Amino acid sequence: MMDDYLALLTEDERTILSAISAYAFSLGYKAKKDKTSALGYTFAHSKVKKPILRFTSQHGKPILRLKFFASKSYSSFFHEAIQRTIEEYNFRYTGCYGCGKCNGTRGYTYQYPDGREYYRCGSELIEIEDLRQIPLGEMLELFKTQHEYYLLERQEA
Repeated sequence: MMDDYLALLTEDERTILSAISAYAFSLGYKAKKDKTSALGYTFAHSKVKKPILRFTSQHGKPILRLKFFASKSYSSFFHEAIQRTIEEYNFRYTGCYGCGKCNGTRGYTYQYPDGREYYRCGSELIEIEDLRQIPLGEMLELFKTQHEYYLLERQEA
């Protein structure tokens, strides 16, 4: 499974993404091939109806996208990924869109040293660029926390 995607990767990237996908599979996720022009896989769970993890590519470069707003603290690695995501389109996709998915409370906040603060909707996945630098243990914990958040949310509904 996902052999076509894994073939794009360097040995280091393959090791990291294989560990991440193995962990996702252990939590009951299945990899579904994306129906897009870019090669990618979204991990789906029968009890978690929202995407948390996606492997994709752009110009032949592998990309990981992750949702982790349920975690209240994380390292500078993930904090900087939020910053890059917010700045990617010159701050255009910030704030609550009013779609009802995050209610303005389930998302990411990034504060700059000058005090400016931006919010990114939690329905969006955060792009992780340098796969070789991912703090793997922390990334798996963030994934698990988000997974458990959605399971609990479903039980309470």
